[in-house]
Amino acid sequence: MKKSHREGTVGPWAKLKLGALQAYLEAYMLVMKNQPFHLTYVDAFAGVGMSKLRRAEPLEDGFHTLLDDEDRIAADEFVHGSPLRALGLARPFDQYHFIDRDPRRVEMLKELRGQFPACRIDPIEDDANTAVQRIAQTFGAWNRRGVAFLDPYGAHLHWKTLQALADTGKFDVIINFPLDMAINRLLKVDTVLADSTVSQFDLCFGDRGWYDASYGHDTGLFGDQAFKRPDARDRLLRLYVSKLEQAFGHVAGPTLVRNTKGGALYHLIWASSNGRGKGIAKHILKWS
Repeated sequence: MKKSHREGTVGPWAKLKLGALQAYLEAYMLVMKNQPFHLTYVDAFAGVGMSKLRRAEPLEDGFHTLLDDEDRIAADEFVHGSPLRALGLARPFDQYHFIDRDPRRVEMLKELRGQFPACRIDPIEDDANTAVQRIAQTFGAWNRRGVAFLDPYGAHLHWKTLQALADTGKFDVIINFPLDMAINRLLKVDTVLADSTVSQFDLCFGDRGWYDASYGHDTGLFGDQAFKRPDARDRLLRLYVSKLEQAFGHVAGPTLVRNTKGGALYHLIWASSNGRGKGIAKHILKWS
């Protein structure tokens, strides 16, 4: 799925997410200012450098059930995307990896080299999970540290990717967990799920634990029957956060991001194997 059916546009709620990212990166680089580390920034679903702010975020299948009528009115306001926010830091990272599957967006990311000639920019045209896992394998040296911004377009971030970052012991990650936009809405009340949905959720959560969190079983006149739990959404969120705590050790959030009328969209979550940045992350992700 693309960031938008309209190339280079984002919803108004993206300003909260991008503002939180920028604030954390600024604080991270301040803490690391006099440290002897080679610092890497990874943007796993990078998109483009500059985006037009709009009033709607179409979902993968074209439905707008979580969105407001007023959110469908175009607005001529532009915001810096995550690549520009990371590149514009007073103290830049030593290495930037911008990953996107769309060759057109990758070409736009390559143009950032001309705007930031002092920065080492590596635009990567590839599947985000494949690329991030490959990058994590290079973090064997003692002096490597990094921040990964994991902002998938749907439930496309694999648990294996998060585990690879956690295993390095050297990454802080900021995750967009699309619980309401792309996960809970696909969990059918009648429990009949498409094979593709099951496979996608297995990859997202790393195992079949999401099913037990979402569905229960009753034994009645017609035998054993599955049903969607009324608190499935909350159970899934707790499951995901618990897995992050087990993998990384330190977690801040989840912080809910809503649309302009209060509808739930996704959660921002910070995780790291080093607890030093947790207080900063909790302060930045303080809205609810």
